[in-house]
Amino acid sequence: MKTEDDSDSLFQALADIKNTLSGTVTSLNEHVRQAQLDYLHSVFRQQESLAAECLEGIDDQLIKLSLYVEEYLRLRASLQELSQNKIPEMGGAPPAMRQDVGGDTLPTILAERHDHLKSQGKI
Repeated sequence: MKTEDDSDSLFQALADIKNTLSGTVTSLNEHVRQAQLDYLHSVFRQQESLAAECLEGIDDQLIKLSLYVEEYLRLRASLQELSQNKIPEMGGAPPAMRQDVGGDTLPTILAERHDHLKSQGKI
């Protein structure tokens, strides 16, 4: 009986060790999973912040571009007035004007300039 009791005790001890190890492995796997999840959330926040900075940069450039477009349209109107009215009124031949962009709004002018630069292989 003693041998049988010793065997039962040994098997019980091994079962206890197995259960303890199983719980430890499960806990370790959960810690690893949580660390990976925390890392991925951190990467997401960093990339989200960088994307927001990119949008701010785009917005800043669009504001600058809108000022250039306004100035271009003002100068273009002045050139047309000179070429079509004032110079001919003084007896001069109207000078040829450079090709005009196709549009009078920021989106249409940007689209035309984008196409122009793309056709030149610059973008």
